[in-house]
Formats: sequence, C-alpha cells, structure tokens
Amino acid sequence: MACKEYKFQPPSLEHRVEALGETDNLNDDIRQALTVAIDDSFPVIPIPRGGDWLSVEHEDGQTVKQFQRASKVRPTARCNIIYVQPIGNFDNPRSPNLDIIREFSDIFFPGCTTELLPSINYDEKIKKRIDSFTQQPQYLVAGIIAYLKKLQRKRHNRQELFSIGVTMTDIYPRPEWNFVYGSASIDDGIGIYSFARFDPLFPHTSSDSMLQPCTEQERILILKRAVGTYLHEVIHLFGLEHCIYYTCLMNGANCEDEMDSQLLYLCPICLKKMYLSFVKVNFRIKQMYQRLLELCRKVGFQEEVTWYENRLKLLDSNTS
Repeated sequence: MACKEYKFQPPSLEHRVEALGETDNLNDDIRQALTVAIDDSFPVIPIPRGGDWLSVEHEDGQTVKQFQRASKVRPTARCNIIYVQPIGNFDNPRSPNLDIIREFSDIFFPGCTTELLPSINYDEKIKKRIDSFTQQPQYLVAGIIAYLKKLQRKRHNRQELFSIGVTMTDIYPRPEWNFVYGSASIDDGIGIYSFARFDPLFPHTSSDSMLQPCTEQERILILKRAVGTYLHEVIHLFGLEHCIYYTCLMNGANCEDEMDSQLLYLCPICLKKMYLSFVKVNFRIKQMYQRLLELCRKVGFQEEVTWYENRLKLLDSNTS
C-alpha cells in the first residue's frame, strides 16, 4: 500500500523566530549561540523529496513554548545516570565503538553520567522472527522494552534517569512493519535502538561478511549513524519532538541516506530546549562545541569538524 504524501513547506522566518521565543533574558553564552550568524550556520530545512520523512509524515513542529508546557524529564543531582545496555554481540569488527558513543553522550548531556553496562544476551521469551526481505532474525520491540524494564527494576537505582538498549540485531515494532531503527517508552525512560542496518554490507548473507574488517570509510559511516541515532533518540526522551525548522540532528529520517544528510548538531530551537532541560547545571555552549570539535576530529567526522570550527569562529568574532 502506497504511503500518503504530504506537501510540506519549510516554515517562514517569522515562524522560526516565533518557535524560538524570547532570548533577551538568557545569559550571553546561550543567547549568542541562538542569535549570532544563524543563516551562516543553520540551513533552513529543505522541501522533502519523495519518500523523505516529511513527505510521508505530517508534523506541525514543536515550539520552545510548547516544549516548556509539556511534561518532560529533567536531570537532577540525584537522578542523572544514563545506562547504556548492549544486547547481543558487539565484539565483531563491524560494530560501532560504544565507548565513543558514551563520550558523545557525556558531552551532549552535561550533568549526566553515561555508564556502559556489560553486554547481555536476548531473553528467550522475547518474540522473534525471520524477516522475509533480509532473511535476518528480528526481535519484537515490546519484548525488549519489557526485558529492559525488568532489569531496571532489578537495579533499583534511584539515580537512574534512562535505560538505553543498543543492539546489532534487527528489530521490528509490530507484525505489519518491516523494521524500525528504534523505539522508546518515554514514561519509563527506556529506549531500544538497533544499529544493524547502518552497515553498508547489511543484510549479511554469511558469517564471513560480519567478520570482514571495516574500511576506514565504513568505520566512520557506521559510527556516525550509530552516534546520531543514539543522540537523536535520547533527546526524544527529554521531551523534544522532531525538528521541522532547520537541518538538524532532530529531523526525522526514513532511510540511511536521509540520516546521512543530518550533521551532529542541534539547531537554535532544539538547542534552547536542551538548555532549558539542563538549566540547573552549567550549560556552556562554546565549551560544549569545543569538546565536540575535538571528539569529532579524533573519530574522523570531517563534516562536523568543519561545522564546529566555523561555528566557533563566528561566535568568537562576535565577542572579540
């Protein structure tokens, strides 16, 4: 059955300004990040192509004011741990480096501590199937989230903010769906995200292809997709909806190609929402950008290196 297509039009400047809201009452660091040289750093979201997320999903956007009114999670000194729970095997050479994902998590979510738990196997009670298109095993999302919830209750750690499951196995949300990259129970602070389809060799037709070392280009591609998906989905748990205002990490994506067009930065509207979520800690934008620049340089995310270098220069020139 063909998907219904929507005629999405990028929001006007007036709508983007309204979505951002007031900035005069903010400190210089965040105010400059939200107002200086915006057109030079943040492209307006383009008109979607056929099959892109906004061509098949109707989204009105979430203004900062709407975000502030909504029920959401805020970290505190007593509740600030993000647990990352690997499920299944992450030892093969084509798996993304989870320690690097943890490093990005620590920078994007200041005041939170991201802890990487030992890998566990899938519970035998979780429903699974063989996907008819890829001939690869897939696990049902609801069963995984129930499993993570059980482990969460067992830990009984009041400092736990979120429990994030990650896996190299394909997952699906319901029988009529082919697959899903991830899903979450926002009320429980639990998410499950699959990195299986981020590998250019997916679906693996033999065990040999899974053990084939990555080229440097493949390593960067798989890692960047995994980092972007992890950050995007955890930010959803903080209450942010998809962004329809600028090209942004929080744009929706229907496929890997669309995902690859989104760099690892937040637009001014989404950045302000995160600032408001972490307002009780020292949310320093330029310091965050510098740390992200250094980490992107270390792992070879060249497009992000260029973006953060240019953004920092623009912000520095405004204060000199």
